[in-house]
Amino acid sequence: MNYTAGLVDPYKTTRMIYLQNLKMNSKFKINFNDLTFARLYYFAFMGGWGFILPFMNLFYVSLGLNGKQIGFISSTSAIVGMLVSPLWVSEVKRRPQARRILQVALIFGAIGYYILGLQNYFPFILLVVFLHSFAASGIAPLADSMAVTVAQESGNGYGSVRAWGSLGWIVCLLSSGKLVAQFGFIAGFIGICLMWLIAAGLIFFVKPHYFSSLQISGQPKPNVRAALHYIWQDKVLLGFALALVAIGFLNNGVLQFENVFLAELGASKQIISLAGVLSAVVELPFMIYSDRIVRRVGPHRLLLFAVGITLFQRLAVLILPFISTIMVIRFVGGVAFSFYTISFIGLISSRTQSTETGTILALFSVTIAGLVNIIAAPISGAIFDLIGARWLYALSASGYLIGVLCLWWTRPPLPLEERAQLIDTIR
Repeated sequence: MNYTAGLVDPYKTTRMIYLQNLKMNSKFKINFNDLTFARLYYFAFMGGWGFILPFMNLFYVSLGLNGKQIGFISSTSAIVGMLVSPLWVSEVKRRPQARRILQVALIFGAIGYYILGLQNYFPFILLVVFLHSFAASGIAPLADSMAVTVAQESGNGYGSVRAWGSLGWIVCLLSSGKLVAQFGFIAGFIGICLMWLIAAGLIFFVKPHYFSSLQISGQPKPNVRAALHYIWQDKVLLGFALALVAIGFLNNGVLQFENVFLAELGASKQIISLAGVLSAVVELPFMIYSDRIVRRVGPHRLLLFAVGITLFQRLAVLILPFISTIMVIRFVGGVAFSFYTISFIGLISSRTQSTETGTILALFSVTIAGLVNIIAAPISGAIFDLIGARWLYALSASGYLIGVLCLWWTRPPLPLEERAQLIDTIR
């Protein structure tokens, strides 16, 4: 944000006074910079999800909704996200008030979650989900774009920020299991509401320019049409998009109903919350470690490896459908999820200009997922009603197999140095 020469920057003044007070009242020397507040933001934002996401479909089931209705709710959210998210991000990033818009979206998203927790009638649930999706659909890709830039400028990787999201998930999910068991599902909705309000406050202390795109003279402005054309011309990104379509469609049932499956197998709410924590515990070190690996092997190879690991996880549950199997898989799955998350962001950011990254992230993380979810969610719900949750793992495994093939066929060529080393080895 530009200020007239000679005037005092009110943002910097407020921030300096606040941080100076913090330092004076603390016995420890803490470097309260943009990276620190970005990490705290992820702790609150993703930690908030830990309060309710593992119990969302259990909440719907407790209201008497069937699989088709739950799938329709998911499709409603997906339709809005698919249409709104890339436009939301591309338009917001053009504006110097991008940070403030994100704060407003977080506040509306927080209120929306609380209102959703008060509903018990299917049409009202649909209406709340529809309105909530308008506010929340662009939050994650805009935050990811900010985190990538903050981490790069501080000499760190995205994983050093994202790991704090996993830490927040652990803390909040451990708390939510007990709270939901004692006070009901409304406790989880109140938890995410409070955490998102805290997140909205924390990003006030991250400099505004990290949320908006600095436009370089002669460089085209970011927009959805240009981003789609860019993906179509890039073989690697196109292959990744095809893999996401296959995985998203065939893995949808497991995402929706795995916790319901755990409940059917006899798991308590505390066990379900523990299952969510197991993955996040492994994510903490591996999110940071993934930053090193992705620099060494490249994001595409790491992504291919992560998808392959998940394929074997789905087959394991299909063959051995027990609570203990899912618990072990969740624990091991933290490694695959860490690799997948870091390579996902790394692949897109490495193949796009900084002005395009946010929009393309929105297309991959929200629009493609939403487009697939529109069709897949009701079908997965019908399959769940018809044959149960176990065979959803067979569909998921086939989706990950197709994803592996798509990524392999569209893999980028080896760098010249690695190609030379490979030729020398063969000789």
